[in-house]
Amino acid sequence: ERLAASGADDVPRLCGVALNAYLTMLLDTGSLHCDPHPGNLLRTPDGRLCILDFGMCLDVPQDLQLALLEFIANLQSKNYERVPEDLVKLGFVPEDKIDELRSSGLTYAITQTLELASTGGGPKGAMEALVAKNKAKY
Repeated sequence: ERLAASGADDVPRLCGVALNAYLTMLLDTGSLHCDPHPGNLLRTPDGRLCILDFGMCLDVPQDLQLALLEFIANLQSKNYERVPEDLVKLGFVPEDKIDELRSSGLTYAITQTLELASTGGGPKGAMEALVAKNKAKY
């Protein structure tokens, strides 16, 4: 059954297994599963995790593996001031444009968007979270 739809008591444990599996793939094999949404996670009848859809995977060089982990860690710990350096290390922004990136406000927009996406519920859930946040603020 789909992990997201499962009412089993072990779903939180399986979510941890999924996170460990994705990190192991990245750090031990250099492979990045590029489509890790809840629809690609199943709970087997015997309580194991099944990860689907390896059609979008990338080989990630070691230097980018570390940069990706730093980016994720900075987002997770809300160290948003470090995100511009992460985007340079990941090759999304040329190093000579980092000051321009910092002053543009784009980093703030990216981090806020990713923070909303982390609340779950897909685009609709993110929009509902944004509306609720703005209603509370204003």
